Amino acid sequence: MIKRDQLKLPNTLSEGMIIQQNKPIQLSGKDKVGIDVTIEFNGIKEGTKADEKGDWFLTFPSMKAGGPYTLTVSGSSEKTVSDIYIGEVWLIGGQSNMELPINRTYDEFKEEIDAAHFPLIRQFHVEMDLAFEGPKHMMEQGEWKQAVQENIQDFSSLGFFYAKKLYQELNVAVGIIHTAVGGTPVEAWMKEETLRSLGNYDEEMDYWKDPVNVEAEIKKDAETTQTWYEDLNKRDVGYANGNEWVKENLDIDSWKSITVPFMFKDVEELKSFSGAIWFRRTFNVTEEDLQSQSYRIRLGSLINGDETYLNGKKIGVTEYRYPPRKYPITKSDLKLGTNTLVVRLSIDAANGGFIPSFPYQLELDHQSIDLTGQWRYKIGVRKEKIDPMLFLHYKPSVLYNAILYPLRHVAVRGFLFYQGESNTGQPIGYKELMKLMIADWRHLFSEELPFYYVQLANYVDPAADRDDHQWAVLRYEQDRVRFENKKVEMIPAYDCGISYELHPHDKKTLAHRLAEVALNRTYQIGTPYENVEISSITNDGQAIRLTLKHVEGNLVLSDKIPEFDIKLKDQWIEWADFSVSEQTVELSISDLTSETITGVRYAWRNDPRGYVYDSKTNRPLLPFICPLN
Repeated sequence: MIKRDQLKLPNTLSEGMIIQQNKPIQLSGKDKVGIDVTIEFNGIKEGTKADEKGDWFLTFPSMKAGGPYTLTVSGSSEKTVSDIYIGEVWLIGGQSNMELPINRTYDEFKEEIDAAHFPLIRQFHVEMDLAFEGPKHMMEQGEWKQAVQENIQDFSSLGFFYAKKLYQELNVAVGIIHTAVGGTPVEAWMKEETLRSLGNYDEEMDYWKDPVNVEAEIKKDAETTQTWYEDLNKRDVGYANGNEWVKENLDIDSWKSITVPFMFKDVEELKSFSGAIWFRRTFNVTEEDLQSQSYRIRLGSLINGDETYLNGKKIGVTEYRYPPRKYPITKSDLKLGTNTLVVRLSIDAANGGFIPSFPYQLELDHQSIDLTGQWRYKIGVRKEKIDPMLFLHYKPSVLYNAILYPLRHVAVRGFLFYQGESNTGQPIGYKELMKLMIADWRHLFSEELPFYYVQLANYVDPAADRDDHQWAVLRYEQDRVRFENKKVEMIPAYDCGISYELHPHDKKTLAHRLAEVALNRTYQIGTPYENVEISSITNDGQAIRLTLKHVEGNLVLSDKIPEFDIKLKDQWIEWADFSVSEQTVELSISDLTSETITGVRYAWRNDPRGYVYDSKTNRPLLPFICPLN
């Protein structure tokens, strides 16, 4: 039987789409070979033919903001796309800090999110996809969703706050094409030809081009994970006798005491521990506490997976490290008097812990019951750590092929990017990779589009024994990119992070900084955006004077004292004798007249302690490292 309806539209060309204003509108799809295809849109009708592969492509003239419009495509069948608006469209990319949804930052912006109703702010989320053998030509997933209550929790948090700011300033519909995928290195977002030109990726890329290898590695990875966890659960003595260690009236005289929060690396018995370990504590609930209208157990941040029980009932499960543990419970889950909380922690990579500096508490309407302090613990099973997971979406070019390439015909105003965490293991050379990636993206979209990005936030791995400065080096590599490209700008984030949290919650500050750049540089409105940075450095033997530029108010210090270092011969030493004035930082070195100072640096840490910032704009001085003659 002959298939008559062969007309296919990419998912980007679907109900609720936002089209970039004042740029030619490129539309594409597939149909029967040689068939005539016509499109009617906003009073204009254009036609073309499907080529020898069934692909068709045509261009409409640029249009001003407006809507709603309806578009009709006629070929082997007729398809209608409604609720289309013309406005501003930005593509956002990177890894998990760009991907992080509003539901992960909700507590910080609860009132604003609960009141959010922006049907003309829309997100098209491209889910993680893979393509090893070559680029995918059509976007066959995703849908446009409005920033209204039923959808907003799934929006990129940074993307939403950015779009909201643009919408308020420009008064047009704003679309966000969300392509970010957690954990991905910059190489995953680069074109194959670009990486091959560097000479370091041929062997790896050739291996993954063979689908037999891909299938075998996926199967091996899945079996390794399944076997490890099946063995963990089978051998865990805490599961014996009907989950005995969950029970409230359990004899725990043999259990050891520990103070929560803590990292396993700091406890001799638990250093390098992998396996399952159980924790228990009791807490009291009063009649007054039971008058609350809401209840939530909050267990900070745990490494790695947990099962959590309250009075014998399972109240939450999280399978990996990064989601904050916020488990809602009901009044009926609690008891007047003594309550028993049990946490089974599974650690597969010898780096466990109840990460410090996060809240561990039972949250009520107007108060909280502290859950830190003395807990009891007992090992359920000890195992060798699991083999590292494969993460195919980390491989070179795989996301450029699967996610970016199918978007090549979508007109956008520019790119926003937040990535780099996954390249901190080898930060030297990141600048060159990022420059090449920007060129790849611009070439794909056939335009030198604006590219605005976020410098890495402050962070220290709670399982690490020392600060290796790798994040500081990568920040510096990121900083250099903006000087070697046109229409490129970076915003700082090291003042917005949380020491032990890989995902800063304050995405609104970062979004607004990006929006300030875009409004000024791309739309020519608003106040100029300029980063606070070094203008000049002098050393007269008594003081090193750092003159800064782009300071609109006065230089001030954060609550925590920032870190300046000076280099004596080959050794860096933190230097606390400094002061700030209107636009100058002065490091007193009068006691070092006989020493040779060869360099100065600032905020050169993975997790800088404090910062110098502009009192008017609240923008911090960018981290730097400079030689001194």
